[in-house]
Amino acid sequence: MKKLNKKILSYFVCILLIYTAGLIFGYFHRTNTYIIFIVSAIIASILFYILAKRLAIENSKRWEKTKESLNMEREKLRTHLQFSTRGRAVFSPYRKEISSNELFIQLLNMISDEKVKYSEVIFELPEISDIVEFLDNKQVDKIKETDSLEVRFSKNDYHFIVTCVIFADKSFEITIDDVTAEEDQAILKKQLTQNVSHELKTPISSILGFTETLINNPNMDEEKKMFFIERCHTQAVRLTNLLQDISMLNKLDESSDSFEMVDINISKLIEDVTQDVSLALEEKNMHIETTLPEELVIKGNTLQIYSIFRNLIDNSILYAGVGTTISIECYRKDKEYLYFSVADNGVGVDSQHLNKIFDRFYRVDKGRSRKLGGTGLGLSIVKNAIHFHQGRISAKNRRGGGLEFLFTLHL
Repeated sequence: MKKLNKKILSYFVCILLIYTAGLIFGYFHRTNTYIIFIVSAIIASILFYILAKRLAIENSKRWEKTKESLNMEREKLRTHLQFSTRGRAVFSPYRKEISSNELFIQLLNMISDEKVKYSEVIFELPEISDIVEFLDNKQVDKIKETDSLEVRFSKNDYHFIVTCVIFADKSFEITIDDVTAEEDQAILKKQLTQNVSHELKTPISSILGFTETLINNPNMDEEKKMFFIERCHTQAVRLTNLLQDISMLNKLDESSDSFEMVDINISKLIEDVTQDVSLALEEKNMHIETTLPEELVIKGNTLQIYSIFRNLIDNSILYAGVGTTISIECYRKDKEYLYFSVADNGVGVDSQHLNKIFDRFYRVDKGRSRKLGGTGLGLSIVKNAIHFHQGRISAKNRRGGGLEFLFTLHL
C-alpha cells in the first residue's frame, strides 16, 4: 500500500510539473494562456489515463493474488474439516451453517432418534440443551475473547463429547467427539483391575492359610507338613504365572514400541516350545504333530510369537484330555501372511463360549480352570500378540471332536 501511494504521488507531481511548465512557457513566449491550459489538460488527462490503467492492472493482479490466497485457505479449511477425526461445523451468529464435515452429520444421526440431513438440527436435540442455553446467553453478552462449553453424554450405547467455541464476532464452532472406544477402554481397565484383585486374592489367601496352619501346628508330622508346603508352592507358581501374564498384557496394551522385531524361524521356535512342555505332555500321554516347512521365517517379536504357540499348546494340555494329540500346521502362505492351525482332538468347547474365550479372565469352567492352574489370561495374550503382528484369530470346534485355532501372522 505504501508503494502504491508513492507511485500516485510521483505521478501527481509529474503532472503538476508539466502543467506548471506549460504555464511558464506561455507566459514567457506570450502564448495564449487558454491554449496552454488546453494542451496541459490534454497531457494531464493522458497521464491520468496511463496512471489509472497501471493502477487498475496492479489492483487486478493484487486482487487475483488475494483471491488465490483466499481460495487456498478455503481449501485448507475444507480439507481440515473433511479429514478431521471429529465432527465439526461452523455457524453464523444466527445459527446458520457456514461449513461442516461429513462426520458431523454421521455423528448427529447416531445421537438423534430421527434421520438428520442438516447440521442445524443439532439445536433441536435435548442432549444439546446446555449448549443452546450457553449460546442464548452469549448472544446478549459482549464477547471480548473466545469462550467455550463442553457437554458429555451417552446415547444408544455410544459416548459423546460436544464442544462449542464461540468467537468474538459471535459466530461459533461445534465439534462432536465419539469417545465410545475410550470409555469402553476405561471400563475394561476398571474391570481388569477388579478381576486382577480377585484373582490375586485366591492364591494369596491360600498361601496365608497354609502357612498359618504350619505355624500354629509346629508338631505336625512330616507328611502333613510336606502336603501344606506343596500346596503353598502350587499357589505361589500360580501367582507368579498370573503376574507374568498381566505384565505381558500391559506391555501389549501400552508399550508396543518397546518390542524388538527380528527374523524368527517358526519351525525352530515350535521345537523349543515342544521341548519346554515335554514333561507336561508326558504326564498326560499327549504328543504334538507338526506340518511345517523347514524354513518358515517371519519378522516379529520372539517373546510374543513364543507366547502365542506356548499358550495355545498349554490350553490343549490343560483341557483337551489324556491321550489326545495336538496338531500344528502352516496350511497357507501368500505374499503378506502365514496361515496357521493349532488344533487338538479333545473334548472341544461348547459353542456358546467360543466368541468369549479370548476375553480376559473368561473361563468356560471356572472351578476346573483354577484347579488346573490356568490364569484366564492365556488366550487373551494370544489374541493381543497376534493383533500386534497384524493378524487375526478365531476358534471353532472340529467335526471329529476337539478345538481348532486358526490365525494369521504378517510376514
